[in-house]
This record gives sequence, C-alpha cells and structure tokens, in this order.
Amino acid sequence: MKITPQQIAGYAAAAGFPPDQIQTATAVALAESGGETTATNRNSNGSTDYGLWQINTIHGQLLNQGDKFNPLDNAKMALTVYARAGNKWTPWTVYKTGAYQAQMNTARMAASQPTPPVQNSGAGAAITANVGDTAINASVGASPSGALGSIGSALEAFSKLTSGSLWLRIGAFVLGSCLIGFSLFRLSGADKLVGQAVGVAGKAAKTAVTKGAL
Repeated sequence: MKITPQQIAGYAAAAGFPPDQIQTATAVALAESGGETTATNRNSNGSTDYGLWQINTIHGQLLNQGDKFNPLDNAKMALTVYARAGNKWTPWTVYKTGAYQAQMNTARMAASQPTPPVQNSGAGAAITANVGDTAINASVGASPSGALGSIGSALEAFSKLTSGSLWLRIGAFVLGSCLIGFSLFRLSGADKLVGQAVGVAGKAAKTAVTKGAL
C-alpha cells in the first residue's frame, strides 16, 4: 500500500523522531521505498530490506519487534537504527549517496503538515485511500467481540434498571420525600389554615341548607 509524504511524516513523528529530523526521515523513506509500505528488496549480499524505511536484515532481531510492513512499527525500527548509529542517517545508502536530497522539498512540505497515524482501536482494520492529493482514512470490519461487549453492557444496565432492589430504593425515596413534605406542611401551620377554611365552608353550607328548608 502506498501512502502520502504527509502520512510518512506523521508516522516518523509518532515513532519519536526529533522534530528537526522529520523532514530527513520522510525524504529517506521516499527515496528508499517511494512510500510503499510493503516494499521489499533483496540485495546482492543476501540481505533483504523491508518496509517504508527498508530496514535491513543485518539488524537481526529488530525486524521481529513489530510488523515490518506496518508504517508505525517500521518507523520505530528506523528510529532504533538511527539511534544506534549515533543519531545519524549513515546506515541508509540513499543518505550516503545523497539520493535522498531529491525528495527534500517534498519532505519539507510534508513535515510542515504531517498526517497523524490512524489509531486502530479494535473497531476494524484501517484503510487509507488516496484520491488526488487527499488521503481518506476509514475503519472497516467492526470487531464481533467489541460489538458483543457493547450489547452485553447494555443488557447489564437494563437488568440493573429493572431489578427489584432498585425499584425498592426508588419507592423508599419517594415515600421518604412525601413524609418530609408532610412534616414541613405541618410545621408551617398551613394544615390549621386549611382546617379552618374547611370548617367555615361547612358552616356556610349548613346555613344555606337550613334556609332552603324554611
């Protein structure tokens, strides 16, 4: 899969390359692989180069410390090679021959606006498609385990909502609130006023009935 210079710069930054080395890192990757994440090159000495930064098999177990064709993992491997060389790019042939210089202008623009790597959180594989100069990222193939986990959480929440103990607590809360309200009502003396009003209304009604009878 071929990715853009901006994406290469984003992976270099995410891997931990110093900001002042992002441009060179991008230029080296472009010169080595052309931005092809699965680039593979077999050398005349029997060694093989892999990925964006063409990590060579002479680096031994380094290639086993991740997926050599994963852009971020390959960038981290490149950072290790760079650090082991005393923070220099001399292990790369394109640097020693100066071939990377032809990519420096493109790399400079990419380093000024790097595209952050797509984080795969388990929702599915990340796919990058290039349309013109625009990179479009999407995640597809949702994980069944993730979907089942979400459903399980929803069911658990529903079961708690409908559990008897919850409704008992709600009932106790409502009853307690009513009792508190009634107590405040009594303390305020409003119940006496209501009683007096009812008494007056009763007397008035009785008087009206008596006059009607006469």
